[in-house]
Amino acid sequence: MEILIIILVVIGGFILFKIVIPAIQMVRENMKDIGEAANYVGTDHPTVRNTVFKTRFKHCVNKYKKKGYSEADAVRLAEQEFANNPNFLEP
Repeated sequence: MEILIIILVVIGGFILFKIVIPAIQMVRENMKDIGEAANYVGTDHPTVRNTVFKTRFKHCVNKYKKKGYSEADAVRLAEQEFANNPNFLEP
């Protein structure tokens, strides 16, 4: 019985630190950008385009970091990807 409780605690801790906490951090980082862009929904305002770009760029950097690249390399590769695909930035 004690082993089962230990296994459940380990699984719960893994879920907490790998899924829940990163999701909360992402929401807090993007909350300001999304709040500013929400004032201009349906328009072609620069705030909306900047928010979309920031979100897509962060996603792209995280994609390369998950593949094992360092932070600097991930940023460089994401910049190259956006430079090679200019239409990717269009919402």
